This record gives sequence, structure tokens and C-alpha cells, in this order.
Amino acid sequence: MKRTNIQTFSLVKFAAFAVALCAAVAISGCTMSKVEVDQSQVQSDFEGYAEGLAGDFVQSPYVDNDDYALTAFDVSGSRVVDGGDNVFDATATFENGAFRTTMDVVATYTKDGDSYTPSFEVSNESTKAISGIVYDPQGVLNNVESVDFDEDDQTCTVSAAYEPEWFESVQGDMKYVYRFDGAKWAPDSSANDSVKVDYGPLVATYDQFSADTDAGGCLSKIDITNVDEKTSEVTANVTWMRGKHSNHAATAAMRSVTDDSDVTLDATVKGTLYSAPTEEGKHRVTATLVGTASNGKQMVVGVYAGGDAYNQDWTLCYNASVQADDAAYTCGSTISKKI
Repeated sequence: MKRTNIQTFSLVKFAAFAVALCAAVAISGCTMSKVEVDQSQVQSDFEGYAEGLAGDFVQSPYVDNDDYALTAFDVSGSRVVDGGDNVFDATATFENGAFRTTMDVVATYTKDGDSYTPSFEVSNESTKAISGIVYDPQGVLNNVESVDFDEDDQTCTVSAAYEPEWFESVQGDMKYVYRFDGAKWAPDSSANDSVKVDYGPLVATYDQFSADTDAGGCLSKIDITNVDEKTSEVTANVTWMRGKHSNHAATAAMRSVTDDSDVTLDATVKGTLYSAPTEEGKHRVTATLVGTASNGKQMVVGVYAGGDAYNQDWTLCYNASVQADDAAYTCGSTISKKI
């Protein structure tokens, strides 16, 4: 009798469980349909679809742009939806030597007779750098000593030997930081503070000039008296002269050649020095200096040192604009320090 009661109770429990299970299935809208497409077929079909995606992946002039390859295809779930479509959720990963791109994939297989036709939707695409830069398209890096790539921070720190020009003084190690923002590598100027370059050596008197014209005059002196170490503000006393003059030995005879139109104006001018390297990476510094001349009118002098064929030690290139009493004049040439 005891055995019969136990059997009866078990049958009752099973019946109740079956009813509850059926009710749960009905409420959730689930079906008992089986996924018929194999996951290996999904990956194979996606590989063909992916050939049209790779052309849109990140490229950069800082790296070797090798072809991307599908390195992972992970299916996280599959289901049969109303109408019988087989749907797969997956994550796809593509890599070349420089970048890794991941994306979410929804693969839908629509039943067509006895077969299924696939379609794909991708979303949430993101790219990370997986190696450091190898090229310098801006041409600012010379004598690279090391390249340190931080994959977590997505930065590349380039250590380079910095050989100062005659107008520069360098303290610390020269390091350049580049950052990958998910779409491109680019210099991170806010982080390039590992070295201090100042232009204190520019302080000198430059009065070795050559001119044989009174059309625009020339600068017969640029006396740089101060360069602020922190702000790079430069102060200079300049002299503009109109007439036929020279103090270079090759044209010493011209020193005595003057005319009645000689005009001389002095000015104290100020400006800020900026680094302006050439595309080839040669060091160059430039400034626009502005002040009031001795006749009460404005004088503007643009100067630069280094960077091109005129890059001789202790030589400045300049362009000056000055308002004399009779007219406005411009001139440009080089002027040197006597060594």
C-alpha cells in the first residue's frame, strides 16, 4: 500500500511539472523548432561577406597597411524566429600587423524551400592598435633610438636623438608621443613635454649685412637682447637703413657710397619664437617681431633661423616692413653675427 501511494504521488508531480512546462513555453512564445544551419556554415558564409568589409577598415601612413584577415568568429547564440529563420549572434575579429577590428554580427538564414539564404548585419565596429608606429609621415623624427608601444593606453612613445642647431639649447631626453584614437594615429602634442628646447643661444648682435640698393633699405643690425626661457618671448633692437651700404669685406668699397636719401630708423621689437621644422625634419625657429620705430610708427620684422640653404651658423633671415616719413618700405635679406 505504501508503494502504491508513492507511485501515485510521483505521477501526480510529473503531470503537474508537464503542465507547468507547457504553460511556460506558451507564455514565452518559444517554439521547439530546431536550428538547422550549422555554425561552421555561418562562419564560411561570413568569410565571403567579409571580403567587402575589409576595404573600409583603418589604414594609416604611420604603419605598414597589410591586408586584414578574419582571425576569430565566435557565435554566442542561435535561435529560430517566427517564419522559421535561423538567426545567429556572433562577434567577428579582423587583424593585420597594426590593428585589430571587432564587430557584432547578426546572421539571418531565411528558409527558401529546402535551403537557407544568408544575410548579415554588422554593428558596434571598433578598432585598436596592436603594434606601434613604424613611419614618420610628418618628417619631424630623426635618429630614432626606440619606439615604445603601450597597447592599454594606445600610445606610442618615440625616443629620438635630438641634435641641437646653433640657435637651440636642449635639456632632457627628446620624446614624441603619438596616440591612436580608434580611427587614426596622430601626434599628441599635449604629452610631448619630456624635453625642454629654448633659444637662448640666439642672444647676440647681428650686424654683418650686405645691401646695394635704396629701394627698400635693409636691416643693418638685429641685436637680440633677451629670450625668455619659459615663454620664448624675444626682444631685439633693430636698425633699418635706406641707402647704399655694406659691411661685408667683399664689398667694402661700398661702405663709403652713400647718397642724400639716407634714412635710419631704430626700434625695439618683440615677439614669440616658435619651432617650425621643415618637411624634411630640419630644425627651424621663427618669430614675428613688432614694435614702434624712432619716428613713432610701427615696424614689423619677421625672422627665422635654420631649415634651408641659408642655414649658416649665426645667420638670420629676415623680412622687414617699416613706415618712414615719406613712404612704407619692405626689405628682406640675411644678417650675421661677426665671428
